[in-house]
Amino acid sequence: MSSRLPRWLANALTAAAAIVVTLLLAEGVLRLVGYEYKPLKLDVGAHDDRGVHLFQEEHFVYDPELIWRPRPGRSVFNEQGFRGPVLAHEKPPGRLRLFTVGDSNTLGWAGPNGANWPAELQHLFERRGDPIDVVNAGVWGYASYQGVARMREVLPWQPDWVFISFGSNDAHPSRITDAHYLEYTSAGTGPLERWLQPFALGRLVLGALRSGSHVPEETTHRVPLEEYRENMRTMVEMARGAGARVLLLTRPYIGPIAEWDSWKRYAHDYNAATVELAEQLDTPLVDLYSEFKGRDELFADESHFTAEGHTLAAEAIVDRLLPELERSAATP
Repeated sequence: MSSRLPRWLANALTAAAAIVVTLLLAEGVLRLVGYEYKPLKLDVGAHDDRGVHLFQEEHFVYDPELIWRPRPGRSVFNEQGFRGPVLAHEKPPGRLRLFTVGDSNTLGWAGPNGANWPAELQHLFERRGDPIDVVNAGVWGYASYQGVARMREVLPWQPDWVFISFGSNDAHPSRITDAHYLEYTSAGTGPLERWLQPFALGRLVLGALRSGSHVPEETTHRVPLEEYRENMRTMVEMARGAGARVLLLTRPYIGPIAEWDSWKRYAHDYNAATVELAEQLDTPLVDLYSEFKGRDELFADESHFTAEGHTLAAEAIVDRLLPELERSAATP
């Protein structure tokens, strides 16, 4: 009896082997040249900084969940993706860890000595002799949508406190929300997409599949108000579920509303939602918006502190936090 394969089967196996080899070669070439998949550039509304972070800033890389994430060790980010000293994986006994999760006004200014209120908070605690490490987990451009995923990255570090500050990016008018952004600019998040995503060739295919995407005409917000409330509530519950306490901060800004589609037309509603949530969940609050309202000299632009503003913000936060720290220390 002949052991030779039927010609049709031999031809099929040869063709399959050739396809596999071709795919492997293509994958190797794409990795060799450093190919990185990025979503398509789409017109999703005026003043939309998501495209800037994705396509113009080398210290960010595309992420299928966050949309963009910090490159470890680039710009102000350390190898763990946070700003500041690298943390020990095991929390030292007797020291508290305080993480700040927020947007650009939390992350602060660029440069190794760029002003940021979490660093000022660390300096205040050090001068007091308090054994507290403040870790800046803010990211330029993030909204509460990214905040939920960022919280998942923070919690394994065993924070004792998490400060949460969002609202300005959430309020930005847009034709695509953050939650749906990748559905229009990539190939989605279904089983096939999740299987293809780890491969450079797969990501190239995903981009091609979305080449004909069309965005909605209606204007919404990067994170609509009800979704903002839900995201903020989710972050609070996640932190508490991991044993951390939470402090909420309203988002400061100043100046007139110069354009009809300015995010500042809606920012008050997002700050009001933060205040309401703090009351509902019995969560400490620092109302930075009210604290700095009209104090234009403390802002470098309409929504970011000067160096002095960051210092004064840290002082306001410490004044609110110290009674909470004393109360928790007195609780057996």
